[in-house]
Amino acid sequence: MHEHWKEAKERYEAIEIPEDLSFATESAVRRGNRRYLRRWTLRRGWGAGLAACACFCLLVNGSPAFASAVSSLPVLGDLARIVTVEQYQINDREHLIDVRLPALTDTGNTDLEQRINTEIRTRIDQVLEEAEERAREARDAFVDTGGRAEDFTPIIIDVDYEVKCSNQQYLSFVIYKTETLASAYTEIYTYNLDLTTGTELTLPGLLGPDWKERCDQVIRDEMARRTAEEDAVYFTQDQGGFSGVTDDQAFYLDADGNPVLFFEKYEIAPGYMGIQSFSVPLP
Repeated sequence: MHEHWKEAKERYEAIEIPEDLSFATESAVRRGNRRYLRRWTLRRGWGAGLAACACFCLLVNGSPAFASAVSSLPVLGDLARIVTVEQYQINDREHLIDVRLPALTDTGNTDLEQRINTEIRTRIDQVLEEAEERAREARDAFVDTGGRAEDFTPIIIDVDYEVKCSNQQYLSFVIYKTETLASAYTEIYTYNLDLTTGTELTLPGLLGPDWKERCDQVIRDEMARRTAEEDAVYFTQDQGGFSGVTDDQAFYLDADGNPVLFFEKYEIAPGYMGIQSFSVPLP
């Protein structure tokens, strides 16, 4: 019996795994990991009582037909202004692309919808084109320096979005573009809209003329708290850390309509700290 097991083991270990199968497996695992992380992020901090609301939001963002059907209903219509208009994946030897593209709809302002949707489409097309070019260059460089094309690790490009605030007056959502090779780098594009005027929101308009002083104070106080209570680490000003908000400071609105200022990875803290965000209460 022992010899039979030994022979079976030798035959199993002698089986060659096709390269295409190995690549397909890697692609599936990477996609699964990204989806798991997205689901885990959405679930974190949510109680069981919000399950029905979560299901509704998934239907709204996953089905334009469903969103259109509920947009005329009181209250529910406020949640149906951002829908997924395109979703696709591309897997090849150079890159793994996973895109979920949003669009603005049912606001009652056609000009606003056309302007924002055209901007989103143009921006994401350009971002993907540039990322694909970097992927080709990386693969060519790998081969030119002696690597085998089949051993090249594809670049992962992930485009997704999240609605941050949606009510009768304000709509705020963000688009994430994450590019991963040896490490992950995320770019965030924000859209903060006043639906009553069809204009983009600004920090001075939300917080008043002393908005910079207010933001600086909130951020410095919160950084000090996190450093003391959570062992957070931030760069000093000499190291290029936080020295005050800028005129083009990135932000989005939380569910209560408060501005949330954020700083990308490495901007004010070491990379392992990730993206840093700070909520500034409205006056």
